[in-house]
Amino acid sequence: MRTVSGLVLFISLFLLFQPVVFAENSYVVKDMTLTVFADGVVRVSATLSVNEDEASITLPLLSPQERVFNILIFDENSVPLDYELKNGNITIYSLGASKVILEYDTDALTRKEAGLWTLTLSTPFELKVTFPENSVLMYISAPPSLISSEGGKIMLVLYPGDWEISYEILYWRTVTRTEPQTNVSAEAIPMPTYYVLVVGAIVAVVVGLTAGLLLSKRRRRFEGLKVEEAEVVRFLKENNGRALEAELREAFPNIPRTTMWRLIKRLEKKGILRVRKVGLQNVVELV
Repeated sequence: MRTVSGLVLFISLFLLFQPVVFAENSYVVKDMTLTVFADGVVRVSATLSVNEDEASITLPLLSPQERVFNILIFDENSVPLDYELKNGNITIYSLGASKVILEYDTDALTRKEAGLWTLTLSTPFELKVTFPENSVLMYISAPPSLISSEGGKIMLVLYPGDWEISYEILYWRTVTRTEPQTNVSAEAIPMPTYYVLVVGAIVAVVVGLTAGLLLSKRRRRFEGLKVEEAEVVRFLKENNGRALEAELREAFPNIPRTTMWRLIKRLEKKGILRVRKVGLQNVVELV
């Protein structure tokens, strides 16, 4: 009898604490990669395995939320998911998804001083970092789990913790050697200095006129836009220059689906925006 009572108590406690165990393991980071670009912007890409019983998951951002932009989140069927940024975390409303793909850009993880770049981050996850081409590592605060090269780019695997990595990007310049001239006439006279100045002035004028024409052409592209077209362009500008087509339809519920698509194609034809495919969704971006 005492054994049966103990078994009942064990099962009761197991059932009581089971939701807590699930909550603590609502997601697992399967892969996280940081791609460092030459201008210091870092793209964070993560693939998460998600507990389907959870309506949402919350994970920490690797940089201040006000310095995070170009956020894209999809489930295993390439369906975009809603999210919320708060207190340095991102809450993703997975709504029964089993897999979440997260991507965002940030400019808060790197700094440049006297030509030397430094990547500083604190990560609770194991992740990979890929540096720009022609990068040379100058300092690492601790030995990484792995260091290798992929396509001419240095790749590190970092374990959870605080990291500081300094690197330099080398820009190689190819110098073409020419054979020395022979049989040069004694009457050959070098070009006077003022000729060089005249040529330089002409080049400057040509460059200025070209820039002015391009600016004028860009302004003309936005002239004559219909009210709805101008509102769509303004919406994209306020959303870091891009949005999903579904987000545009949601932002402009009074514009029918077919009309919205024709509007997008007109703006694309004018060279104001472009459309690219991401999974099953269309991403609309300002040019």
